[in-house]
Amino acid sequence: MTANNVTNAEAKSISKRPMLQINRLNHVRINAKILDGTDHKLKKYLQFASQQMDTEITNDDVIEYALNLLFDRDPAFKSWLKQKT
Repeated sequence: MTANNVTNAEAKSISKRPMLQINRLNHVRINAKILDGTDHKLKKYLQFASQQMDTEITNDDVIEYALNLLFDRDPAFKSWLKQKT
């Protein structure tokens, strides 16, 4: 029973951490438009992630991570990409 309690405690701790991972390398500047509602959520996420990770998180960090997550999880894109290389 103790092992389950530890597992549950760890799971609760993990669920409070942001999914974001930051890799700051060479960047290219882009311009993009997003909906007001998305901008509001992004600002809230920046507050959350910065507080939880105890470092400044930027729009760029979140967008970079989100796009890579999309690219990694889209099976049609992965298949298309394999055909192009």
